[in-house]
This record gives sequence, C-alpha cells and structure tokens, in this order.
Amino acid sequence: MKNILIFVINLLWGFIQSFIGFAVFLFMLRKPHYWYKGSIITIKEGNWGGISLGAFVFIDKNIPKDRAAASDFVNHERGHSIQSIALGPLYLFIIGLPSLIWAGCFENWRRKHKKDYYWFYTERWADKWGRSG
Repeated sequence: MKNILIFVINLLWGFIQSFIGFAVFLFMLRKPHYWYKGSIITIKEGNWGGISLGAFVFIDKNIPKDRAAASDFVNHERGHSIQSIALGPLYLFIIGLPSLIWAGCFENWRRKHKKDYYWFYTERWADKWGRSG
C-alpha cells in the first residue's frame, strides 16, 4: 500500500517529470520492466547508466552484475524518484538538469579534481534517500 501511495504522489506532485517518464515508458513498452518500491523500472540496452523521471526509472542493462552493487544502482535512481516527490515541479530545475549536466559534461573535471560522481549534491542526496527507503 505504501509503495502504491508513493507512486500516486509522484504521478500527481511530480506530474511534469512523471508525464515525460510515462511517455518514454510507452515508447519502451516492449523492454523489460518491473515494479520496485513505488517506481516502474525499465531496462534498456546501452552503457549510459540510468535516469529517473518521476515514478519511472530507466536503467541500462549493463548495471553491475554483483547483486549488491546492482541494488545500490537501482536504489540510487529510486532516490531521484524520492527527490521528485519532495520537490514536485521544481525537481527538473533543482535535480534533473544539474544531474544531467554533471553526468554528461564534467567527467574530465571529476577526473582532474579526483571527485567521485556521487560527490555532487544531486547524486549524494539521491544515494542517501535511495538507501533509506
């Protein structure tokens, strides 16, 4: 019941990102997906990591093969879904866009300054919330 409530709240309060996530989900309907703690997880080919759009989480099939590491990966993306619930319509500006830019544009900077990917506030916060729930 708790997970259904989480899903519904994310659909309503995180409408913008959940609407985009739902559209992507429909596009990938034939891909494997499963229900996990109030989110729909969809698995797609590639080596691009993951993205969370409200109640919909998309991960590449190359997630770590180790069960604990894979669970951490999925829980991290779920942490972004929880951020969506907390921030509602502000999520895309406070988390989504900065997270995308951090993932896509700062790999060399992270390497040069010896900063872990999870050092950035959006990722550290998602990790914390994803593991707690």
